[in-house]
Amino acid sequence: MKTENTQNNKIKIGIIDYSAGNIHSVYKAFAKKGVSIEIVNKETELDVFDGIVLPGVGACGSAMDFLTKIGLIRRLNYYVLELKKPILGICLGFQIMTEFSEEGPSKGLGWIPVNVCHIRNVVKSPIRVPHIGWNDVKVYKDELSLLSGMIENPNFYFAHSYFVPFKEIDGNLGVTEYGTSFISLYQNKNIYGTQFHPEKSYIGGALLLQNFLNEVLNAKS
Repeated sequence: MKTENTQNNKIKIGIIDYSAGNIHSVYKAFAKKGVSIEIVNKETELDVFDGIVLPGVGACGSAMDFLTKIGLIRRLNYYVLELKKPILGICLGFQIMTEFSEEGPSKGLGWIPVNVCHIRNVVKSPIRVPHIGWNDVKVYKDELSLLSGMIENPNFYFAHSYFVPFKEIDGNLGVTEYGTSFISLYQNKNIYGTQFHPEKSYIGGALLLQNFLNEVLNAKS
């Protein structure tokens, strides 16, 4: 299973640091791919990057407050909505792409027309919260380029107490079952999000990150 591309050294990735946990593991996962990486933790021009990554383990409200404080929300909106360059949100990074989160509560960036809920507010059966461990991701209707080259219903590593309950929205979706169906993978044009942690998901996660980099390469050409 090929998890890297000889063209990766042509890519510059910006990883947003908003004091939300797993930035170093995400950095290492991309560093193994041979891309140029820069950590962004202050107001700066983002258009120098071919792709942006929003990592994160933490709280949506705190993350949005920090992005506001360092002046990145307007620049992120320009990068994603105007320049239409690729962006990948991981776990919390995916959740802050939505319209609203119960965690805080807090408004999100508003790029994905869904809300983030606490698992306990949706699932009443006695399941463990947080949801920690390996689980399947099933393609809903349309093909997901981030899962290219993988087996059907691949396994990824999850660690979260909040999620996006399943609903039909524009874009290509991956769905996972944990007491109910929730959106675990999202693709729509240049916006990509995973509720799971590809950087902790071994070979499957490495392949997903490479598939994202392939999307970045395609956007450059």
